Amino acid sequence: MDLEFILDKVKDITKNIGETIIKELNDYMDNKQLTDDFEVELEDKKREILKNYDEIYEVKDRGVYKYSKEEKYPEFSKERYIGQENGFYILNDNNELFFDRNLNDEINKKFNEAKCDIIKEQNTFLNNCRIEGEEYEVDELGDDEKCVYLTRKKDGLEFQDLKITNSVYESIKEMFKEKKEPILIWNGEEYIIK
Repeated sequence: MDLEFILDKVKDITKNIGETIIKELNDYMDNKQLTDDFEVELEDKKREILKNYDEIYEVKDRGVYKYSKEEKYPEFSKERYIGQENGFYILNDNNELFFDRNLNDEINKKFNEAKCDIIKEQNTFLNNCRIEGEEYEVDELGDDEKCVYLTRKKDGLEFQDLKITNSVYESIKEMFKEKKEPILIWNGEEYIIK
């Protein structure tokens, strides 16, 4: 076999493995839940990362958003073009959006690093909020996701917690329907209803 042919095949395989690993990491990171406050922190970090580029466009499901160094928030640019995949684009010489795989990999790597840091920060915060034997008032239940908004009775600390079992979540929903105000107690591993 030709050595150049073998090297080309090795490069293709390596590239495909790298793309697969990045995609799986992105999928994993997308599925890690963040509380509302930490989701806002992640969005702030995203804008900070994208401000390092002169002019960049993000195609999301609902449209195209333009990020620039001068603007704090992205500008809605236009409706999404049919056939464009979600990701980051730059303008080419014809003033058309151009998808650059290397640019997307670079940005997604930075996002994943930022999200990992924020998840660690969130976990530390939530672990400090959960004190064994403490009582927590339930302020609200999450609608779109299984979470609970709590106030610690001892000091009035308010926070959103994602660590709630299905059975406790369903019990709280029932209690709210009956106009009862549930109190939770953290037992070191999970919440129980008082």
